[in-house]
Amino acid sequence: MKTLFKLAVALVIVLLIAVVAWRLSKSSTAEDAEEKVEVTAMVKTAPLVRKNITATTIAYGSVVAQAGKVQTISAAFETRVDHILVAPGQPVKKGDLLVQFAPSPAAQLTLSQAQSASDEASKELKQTQQRFDLKLATNAEMNLAMKAARDAVAQLESLQREGIADGGLRALEDGIVATVSSQDGQIVAAGGTLLEIVNSSAIETKLGVEPEDASTLRVGQSVALLPVNQPTQKAVMGSVRLVTQKIDPSTRLVDVYVTMPGGSGLFLGGYVKVMIELSHADALVAPRSAVLPGEDGWQVFTIADGKAVLHAVKIGILNDNEAEVLDSNLKSGDAVVTVGNYELEEGMAAEAGK
Repeated sequence: MKTLFKLAVALVIVLLIAVVAWRLSKSSTAEDAEEKVEVTAMVKTAPLVRKNITATTIAYGSVVAQAGKVQTISAAFETRVDHILVAPGQPVKKGDLLVQFAPSPAAQLTLSQAQSASDEASKELKQTQQRFDLKLATNAEMNLAMKAARDAVAQLESLQREGIADGGLRALEDGIVATVSSQDGQIVAAGGTLLEIVNSSAIETKLGVEPEDASTLRVGQSVALLPVNQPTQKAVMGSVRLVTQKIDPSTRLVDVYVTMPGGSGLFLGGYVKVMIELSHADALVAPRSAVLPGEDGWQVFTIADGKAVLHAVKIGILNDNEAEVLDSNLKSGDAVVTVGNYELEEGMAAEAGK
């Protein structure tokens, strides 16, 4: 009996193993069959077209003095500053007194020496003239005396023209005080800067613009400027004066300079937001949905012989509805996938539906 029982148990185990093996084999066969069935993606396409494309981009910058338009206020002689009468950012009118000063002790000594030299040269010339009239001085001596007198007078007049005896400096034109480089009681060397004034009409905005956007800007193009820290200030219309051909190493942006009308109300050194309209004529344009971000840039799909074809492309102007496609292998009329492209891969079976 025990032997028969053991044989029955062994038989059951063998049957169970056979059933499991049969089911596994059937499952593997079904999976292989499924793998052999190629899935065809149903997509929608739209043609590329040649047309004008526009977009509005935002850039930020600050209000600065136009290069070369800053008036430097300085004295031509060593000066002791008595009193600075203006502050940075202060508007001034032509003729306004900016700084009161006096010649430094060294400058006063120079003026005194020049005056003495002029007086002595005049006396010497007078005496030489008297001797010359009495035939006691030669022509050479007379010429030397005359030259010495002229040189001494010229030196004195030069110091006087420099304003060495004046007590202040005034604004030469209307403007805004940009910087004050001295303070009361300071001794400033000859030619040293006391302060700087920016002409009211020489204030502009310096922007940082993305390189791909900068390439579409043109000189004279109108832009709208909005002060960041002046919420009640209305937009000011300016025009592009200069698009530089260099990328700032610190910001990785291109510097663009925008001129503004007089009386714009924008503060020197203030931050502004600028609305710039970009446009390209005769651009190769695709629907915005056709352009996908890729690993190294942008990409679009086309369908050829029932297969998805991947195109790595560059993008020009981009707005909410359209994108400028930059690719020499694509042309107007080529159909690009607009719906279903997120599921596509290179070489995948695909069919364009209506």
